[in-house]
Amino acid sequence: MFRGHGTLFVGIGLFALVLAGCNRESNSSEESLSFKKQVVQARKESDPELRARQLIKIGYQQGKAQDLVGAEETLKLAWNDCESIADAEGRAGALALMADTHSKLGNREAAQKAIAASAAAADKIEQAESKVRALARLAQSQGVAEDTVAASATLKTAEELAGKIDDVQGKTLSLCAIAGSFQKIQKNQERDRVLHAAFDLAKSAGDPKKRCLALAEVAAKQSDLGQRDATLKTFDLALESAGKIEDSFARAYTMGEVAQQLSEAGFPAKTHEVLKQAELVAEKIPTADMQMQAIQKVRSLMGKLPKE
Repeated sequence: MFRGHGTLFVGIGLFALVLAGCNRESNSSEESLSFKKQVVQARKESDPELRARQLIKIGYQQGKAQDLVGAEETLKLAWNDCESIADAEGRAGALALMADTHSKLGNREAAQKAIAASAAAADKIEQAESKVRALARLAQSQGVAEDTVAASATLKTAEELAGKIDDVQGKTLSLCAIAGSFQKIQKNQERDRVLHAAFDLAKSAGDPKKRCLALAEVAAKQSDLGQRDATLKTFDLALESAGKIEDSFARAYTMGEVAQQLSEAGFPAKTHEVLKQAELVAEKIPTADMQMQAIQKVRSLMGKLPKE
């Protein structure tokens, strides 16, 4: 009596399995088509660095979706675009991103090739600060590739180069970039050592404006590294230095710059407290046109930066 129903149920079950398989194939086909459209769109970008970065992102998504053939094709296109980037720092950075992508997709040989190409591009950078940034970024890629020995060596080279930079703010920024990369490769003792050196350097600057801006850069990096209490203390030191800038126009503008960094660090109340103080400074600028320019700048920030 129930045999017919059993046969019917089995038939329905088989049909459902076939349908599910068809749906998976359909979804995979649609996803592949979507990736192809993304690649076509990305290739319309005229800037080779932006184009390469977009293609690398798409290639990674294809790889994660198991579209391995598509990922390989897209990443080859991205590689060609990387090689056409005229600016050495931009080329080094894009190749470092390429290395990260291959490492995450398990393409070890391709990752090492991209790391070597990024290192070669970094070696051609003439400006010291730019070279330090590129080396710090390269070290992160070496860390992603699980080569912490090479990453540490790269950061040592970057640190030696940073030591030759004369500009206080430039050297501070360079040391902060190195500290951030030490964090990425989980060398926290080295991170703290370099960040402390950046802090001491910034604090020692004789010019109050340079001291303020350098300290604000250290505070921003402390925020990036999750050191919230230290971040606030360093921002306070930066604002203390800002208060010693004699020229009121420069003081108002510098306070505005610090306020933007405070906002990015996630301190909205403190940000608007500083902007109110900057507005008071701006209102006392003796030259009318400069006073108006500073007030407009500060009030623009007041309207743009989040209050909570």
